[in-house]
Amino acid sequence: MYADVLLPLPVDRAFTYRVPETLRETLQPGHRVRVPFRGRALTGTIAGLLRAPPPFPVRDIQGTVDPEPLLDAKLLELGRWIANTYLCSWGEALDAMLPPGVRRPATGRAPLAVRLAVDPPSPLKREAQQRLVDVLRQASEPVPVRTLLASAHCSAAPLKTLIRRGIAETVAARPDVDLMEAPEAAGAQDVTLTSDQARALETIAAALGGAPPRGVLLHGITGSGKTEVYLRAIRRAVDTGRQAIVLVPEIALTPQTVARFRVRFPRIAVLHSFLSDGDRARQWRAARAGEVDVVIGARSAVFAPARRLGLIILDEEHEPAYKQESQPRYHARDVALRRAELEGAAAVLGSATPSLESLHAARTGRLRLARLPRRIGERPLPPVQIVDMAAERRDIKRYPLISRTLENAVKEAVARGEQAILFLNRRGYATVIRCRRCAYILRCARCDLALTFHKADHLVECHACGSRKPLPDLCPECAVGTLWHFGVGTEKIEEEVRRRLPEAAAVRMDSDRMKTRRDYREALGGLWTGATDVIVGTQMIAKGLDVPNVTVIGVVNADTAFYLPDFRAAERTYQLLTQVAGRAGRGPKGGRVIVQTLNPTHFAIACAAAYDLDGFADRELANRKELGYPPYTRLVRILIQGTREPAVRAAADKLKALLEPRLPPVLVHTLGPVPAPIYRIKGRYRMQFLLKAADLEPVRAAIREAFARVKGSRTLQVIADVDPVGMI
Repeated sequence: MYADVLLPLPVDRAFTYRVPETLRETLQPGHRVRVPFRGRALTGTIAGLLRAPPPFPVRDIQGTVDPEPLLDAKLLELGRWIANTYLCSWGEALDAMLPPGVRRPATGRAPLAVRLAVDPPSPLKREAQQRLVDVLRQASEPVPVRTLLASAHCSAAPLKTLIRRGIAETVAARPDVDLMEAPEAAGAQDVTLTSDQARALETIAAALGGAPPRGVLLHGITGSGKTEVYLRAIRRAVDTGRQAIVLVPEIALTPQTVARFRVRFPRIAVLHSFLSDGDRARQWRAARAGEVDVVIGARSAVFAPARRLGLIILDEEHEPAYKQESQPRYHARDVALRRAELEGAAAVLGSATPSLESLHAARTGRLRLARLPRRIGERPLPPVQIVDMAAERRDIKRYPLISRTLENAVKEAVARGEQAILFLNRRGYATVIRCRRCAYILRCARCDLALTFHKADHLVECHACGSRKPLPDLCPECAVGTLWHFGVGTEKIEEEVRRRLPEAAAVRMDSDRMKTRRDYREALGGLWTGATDVIVGTQMIAKGLDVPNVTVIGVVNADTAFYLPDFRAAERTYQLLTQVAGRAGRGPKGGRVIVQTLNPTHFAIACAAAYDLDGFADRELANRKELGYPPYTRLVRILIQGTREPAVRAAADKLKALLEPRLPPVLVHTLGPVPAPIYRIKGRYRMQFLLKAADLEPVRAAIREAFARVKGSRTLQVIADVDPVGMI
């Protein structure tokens, strides 16, 4: 007996091995095995078993990794689809389906976290070591090793040096699953569905019953009761002996979601990156054993091993967080729809601001469409007031961070014992530091980006590579001029709120502050208990938070996305404004939304203020159709990056020369190669080009052939991103 084994390598083929006699009775497709490969042992997954010997010598399988197959036939087929769609290998796709604690079985030791043993009085000479110290200094509890290295953008070597020098020390991380200590929800209530909710539930029930199409787009305005529809749909699936997967875009939303769902479904598993590897492995195995009815998690939970899967729900389906930015570069929305087809399940895509791809699919009949056009209890949507900041500047003779209208609204809300949220999708204190004398701008030495000033640490940071250093007193270029701060980030807005409203309890919620589970618990707990009056944050506060006492929402700058070289800029502006506005007025007190902008007449802002999704979609889809962008075409973004600029440009030219003869010009339109919008990141030069095609089948074949002749290396990478979400 022989076996075709898929290895987690960027090689799109299986490798054949002989099955030892001791394993012939037990080995099955989906089993993970250890095999010799080029002088080392690798773990692979069996794709199939063969009786006929291959026409070449083969080596023996060394042994099995698990007592039984971890991936069933449907997940194997899903992996094949991901490999074909997103231009990775089948082995890489299967490897991504398993969480780290399952992929690499735990050793039995408690996972390690790190804390400062001694706070260095002066900056360290090594930049990576200083970044680690900065992260640990800000954390309120020991930071798991994996989280620490990701936050500091460095490898394990500088961390080992800090531990050896006694600056940092390791401790055992908490092994228990505390679900970020989600607040206990009230007992289940006998909720009567509205007529809109009842119709939406029946639409989902038809998909659950097996009638095509299996996918449902649930467009419900904020506060319209989408969660109750999710719960009822899950109940129908569970009552028939099936399981459900619920995906949320942000870890911050997991505690609130778990609290709501646990009331109805006590048997819940949670999968997200704030759990230790061992915790995630235990939750994953419980789902596979059928011990849970509902799995809740972020993007990768779409692969949860629910053997009786009946329903997949993507909440806030429009969110870019559902797109994986490393290999395999899958989109959880499309994977969920495909998995639903394979499993005979239903997939529900829920959002108040659905992506134009999903909305177009619903309009053309590829998805069912269910709408919730009214809020529960007929509560009105909060009125949106647009503040023209150019006019505000003319009136008060300076450019204010917070307009008079917004300041008065927040003060009045706090005086009434209510809460306010101020949203700005930029972290830090100032986004540009310029010399007053020679106009030199401080830029990252490794990236083509201006450095951002973080006042609390008196550091400048590159938000692309994470490098940080003290802010110099004088201009490093002319050595004479002093430095001037421009631009606004959440740290500066927090300071402004504390200055203008000293009596208000203000909290900032962004990735600079949210380092550990405790940070999330404290920030969200203050909202839920009312201890926080004003919360200032980035987009993590715009997604799905439901706090009835929030009555004022302020969008500090609605224009940040407009100036990005991205065809989705208008769509993202509309979505963010609508989502942020939806955090207000969710309780009986009502609410109001104030949007500060320099573009008050832009159709994305006007439609968001009027909650006019169809009006926005009609105009934006017409623009997309004229320019040949999704949903009317499929895109492939090819990125070539490396440390040597001539080699990157030569590889880009060679790749285009290889691709063009293989691509029918009538079906495929090529743009580039050109320098990427940010030409250099982390010391790597970047060239890119786009392929537009109505059908990706000929494109995939051409790319695989061309990539086989342009070899990557440690200093040169060639990446194909199918259906890209990030264009920068």
